[in-house]
Amino acid sequence: MKRTLVIQLAVIALLLLLPAPSAAKDTWTKIKSKNFTVIGNTDERDIRKLAANLEEFRHVISLLFPQAKIETPVPTTVFLFKSHASFKPFKPIYNGKTRDNVGGYFQAFADGNYIALTSEAGGNDPLAVIFHEYEHFVIRNNVPNAPLWLNEGLAEFFSTFMTSDDDQKAKVGSPIGRHLLTLREGKFLPLDTLLTVNHKSPQYNEASKAGIFYAESWALVHYLMLSNEEKRQPQLSKFIGGLGSGMALEENFRQSFQTDYKTLENELRSYVRNFAFPVLNISFSKQLDFAKETQKAVMREAEVQFYLGDLLLRGRRFDEAETYLKKSLELDANFTMSQISLGILRMGQVRLPEAKKLLEAAITSDSGNYLGHLHYAHVLSREGQYEEAIKSYQRSIQLKPNVAQPYSDLGYSYLSLGMDEEAVEAFKRATSLDPLNPYHYRSCSYTYLRVARGSLAASAALTYLRLQGWQDDHSSYMALAAHFGLRQSKQMNPAGKVLEDASAKLTNTEWPYPVIRYLRHQVTAPELLALATDNDKLTEAHAYIGLDLSLNGMSTEALVHLRWVSENGNKNFVEYPLALAEIERIEASANITKQ
Repeated sequence: MKRTLVIQLAVIALLLLLPAPSAAKDTWTKIKSKNFTVIGNTDERDIRKLAANLEEFRHVISLLFPQAKIETPVPTTVFLFKSHASFKPFKPIYNGKTRDNVGGYFQAFADGNYIALTSEAGGNDPLAVIFHEYEHFVIRNNVPNAPLWLNEGLAEFFSTFMTSDDDQKAKVGSPIGRHLLTLREGKFLPLDTLLTVNHKSPQYNEASKAGIFYAESWALVHYLMLSNEEKRQPQLSKFIGGLGSGMALEENFRQSFQTDYKTLENELRSYVRNFAFPVLNISFSKQLDFAKETQKAVMREAEVQFYLGDLLLRGRRFDEAETYLKKSLELDANFTMSQISLGILRMGQVRLPEAKKLLEAAITSDSGNYLGHLHYAHVLSREGQYEEAIKSYQRSIQLKPNVAQPYSDLGYSYLSLGMDEEAVEAFKRATSLDPLNPYHYRSCSYTYLRVARGSLAASAALTYLRLQGWQDDHSSYMALAAHFGLRQSKQMNPAGKVLEDASAKLTNTEWPYPVIRYLRHQVTAPELLALATDNDKLTEAHAYIGLDLSLNGMSTEALVHLRWVSENGNKNFVEYPLALAEIERIEASANITKQ
């Protein structure tokens, strides 16, 4: 008995010395289809099925809207987590708290699109969330000026996509239970209110009001798409086509739908009360089988750590992203994408020397990766090494000539060196590659304004407003750019009309609306300066007052304000180089006069 006890104690002691068993490590699988890369820590069949679902959805969108732009020169990466618990560390954060109710999300960046969701049931259908968000991507690429009701209504309508009969049929437009419950309460928004809701409206932002906005937007799109044997669908297409024409919303509505707001509102209410929602059924000539076209790729642990870190980086969760990216580089010191992502992270932390070292290493390990050269150029630009930055931007463009971002960033480096003509060409190239991206028109407008090509500055600014509308954060500045561009080109009546439109359409309680009032002679220059409560606003106020006085031929008075900007203004604001350029023009004109 004693001998047996000694042996048992020895075995127990030996077991205590052994390392404790760790939780089973997740196995990650990568499945590549034609347009998506799906990685997941769940069953391979689920991963492959998700890739096929996304390809099917994309295929149906291309059939329904053959002119739609759904191609993208940058990759789309999808993360499929096996459970809400494994997904939670990667869910979005709002006000410091994880948004636990999120079943999935879509993020679009200049160098890639990201989708994340879980395969575990519970809460909102994650596929519906992804189809909703992917439809937003399609809308943004094709109708960037879509009013909010149309944007959200279409996204909700297409979120119900599903295939059946062994993937030989599909349907869209199934009734959405939560919307039906909301609509049954009968608290409709007046149609003229619904059609003008924007991202700043309480109907969109306040939880108690957003439910009816989403429900009614979905119902209106459903009605216009499928009611009365789809008779209003061509009218909806006409309405969408008129959004970029500059026509007033109400006039576009009346011409497209051949009715007024009140009549269509009554039709919509009747449609909802009848509670008969048709479904759009689609049959394919042959069975869809995108799953067969998918390919499995082996994932090394360094690659898994990179993907997870990069997803967190996109959410600007730097500390958490750093843990994964550093782990990736511990496993493989030359893993190029981790070097690039950690370099981007270091730039976000304003640790430029470390960012530069990481990006130099990335270029060394893979000189053919355009992202390494692009972000290295960003570091050089922030260091003020614009000549070297230009070389890196150009190398990035050589490697990936069909992406707009490097051209746009190149343009700003040219501007920093006073190479205005080269900047104009770079911005024009970015616009040609991504013609519905308002950002490029904003860059063009300021550049043209700086070199006094007024009509081109106004054209770019007005295009921005047509694409983005009047409630975007930059809309008021584009109205100012259009106004001054038209004045530079001696088009005084159109310049005045821009101010009238701005006065009616911009939010009058927000800066820089006082600048609009000054230009309309509703406040004086001293009164405008008194309303500019910090240096940033003073930079803008002095710049626009100076530009206004200069265009009115009051050069001496203009120089007082423009020189204030050159001596005291925020050098990171576009108004700073505008002021310097105007000073140079005034002084050049004065020298010619003296001669």
